[in-house]
Amino acid sequence: MKFGQVQKRIAENACFVWVKYGETFRDATFQEAAQMRKEQAKTQEPIAFAENPGLKVIWKTPQQQAIQRHSYSLISAANEFCLAHA
Repeated sequence: MKFGQVQKRIAENACFVWVKYGETFRDATFQEAAQMRKEQAKTQEPIAFAENPGLKVIWKTPQQQAIQRHSYSLISAANEFCLAHA
Protein backbone atom coordinates (compact mmCIF):
# COMPACT_ATOMS: atom_id res chain seq x y z
CA MET A 1 0.00 0.00 0.00
CA LYS A 2 1.05 3.56 -0.53
CA PHE A 3 1.88 5.90 2.35
CA GLY A 4 -1.27 7.98 1.83
CA GLN A 5 -3.50 4.91 1.78
CA VAL A 6 -2.05 3.67 5.07
CA GLN A 7 -2.45 7.11 6.65
CA LYS A 8 -6.07 7.20 5.51
CA ARG A 9 -6.82 3.74 6.95
CA ILE A 10 -5.18 4.68 10.25
CA ALA A 11 -7.17 7.91 10.44
CA GLU A 12 -10.55 6.47 9.40
CA ASN A 13 -10.58 2.93 10.71
CA ALA A 14 -7.85 2.80 13.35
CA CYS A 15 -6.82 -0.62 12.00
CA PHE A 16 -3.08 -0.19 11.28
CA VAL A 17 -0.07 0.78 13.37
CA TRP A 18 3.25 2.01 12.03
CA VAL A 19 6.17 -0.26 12.95
CA LYS A 20 8.70 2.11 11.39
CA TYR A 21 6.98 5.36 10.44
CA GLY A 22 6.60 5.71 6.70
CA GLU A 23 8.16 2.34 5.91
CA THR A 24 6.36 -0.63 7.50
CA PHE A 25 3.01 -1.12 9.17
CA ARG A 26 1.03 -3.95 10.74
CA ASP A 27 -2.54 -4.69 11.77
CA ALA A 28 -3.45 -3.20 15.11
CA THR A 29 -4.20 -5.54 17.99
CA PHE A 30 -7.65 -5.42 19.54
CA GLN A 31 -6.39 -3.34 22.48
CA GLU A 32 -4.52 -0.91 20.22
CA ALA A 33 -7.51 -0.51 17.92
CA ALA A 34 -9.82 0.09 20.89
CA GLN A 35 -7.49 2.74 22.31
CA MET A 36 -7.11 4.46 18.93
CA ARG A 37 -10.89 4.41 18.41
CA LYS A 38 -11.41 5.92 21.86
CA GLU A 39 -9.02 8.77 21.07
CA GLN A 40 -10.63 9.22 17.65
CA ALA A 41 -14.09 9.47 19.21
CA LYS A 42 -12.95 12.25 21.54
CA THR A 43 -11.72 14.39 18.66
CA GLN A 44 -14.21 13.66 15.87
CA GLU A 45 -17.63 12.97 17.35
CA PRO A 46 -19.99 15.85 18.13
CA ILE A 47 -20.33 17.18 21.64
CA ALA A 48 -23.56 17.09 23.61
CA PHE A 49 -26.11 19.79 22.80
CA ALA A 50 -25.70 21.34 26.26
CA GLU A 51 -22.12 22.21 25.34
CA ASN A 52 -23.03 23.87 22.03
CA PRO A 53 -23.05 27.65 22.50
CA GLY A 54 -26.00 29.38 20.91
CA LEU A 55 -28.11 26.25 20.54
CA LYS A 56 -31.71 27.03 21.38
CA VAL A 57 -33.93 24.25 22.69
CA ILE A 58 -37.65 24.93 22.47
CA TRP A 59 -39.67 23.12 25.12
CA LYS A 60 -43.40 22.62 24.66
CA THR A 61 -45.77 24.51 26.90
CA PRO A 62 -48.11 22.51 29.16
CA GLN A 63 -51.00 23.36 26.82
CA GLN A 64 -49.09 22.02 23.78
CA GLN A 65 -48.22 18.86 25.72
CA ALA A 66 -51.88 18.33 26.63
CA ILE A 67 -52.95 18.69 22.99
CA GLN A 68 -50.32 16.20 21.89
CA ARG A 69 -51.28 13.70 24.59
CA HIS A 70 -54.94 14.00 23.55
CA SER A 71 -53.95 13.11 19.98
CA TYR A 72 -52.30 9.93 21.33
CA SER A 73 -55.66 8.83 22.74
CA LEU A 74 -57.37 9.56 19.41
CA ILE A 75 -54.76 7.48 17.55
CA SER A 76 -55.18 4.65 20.03
CA ALA A 77 -58.98 4.71 19.61
CA ALA A 78 -58.61 4.67 15.81
CA ASN A 79 -56.28 1.66 16.00
CA GLU A 80 -58.71 -0.21 18.25
CA PHE A 81 -61.57 0.57 15.83
CA CYS A 82 -59.56 -0.75 12.87
CA LEU A 83 -58.64 -3.94 14.70
CA ALA A 84 -62.23 -4.52 15.78
CA HIS A 85 -63.59 -4.08 12.25
CA ALA A 86 -60.84 -5.86 10.31
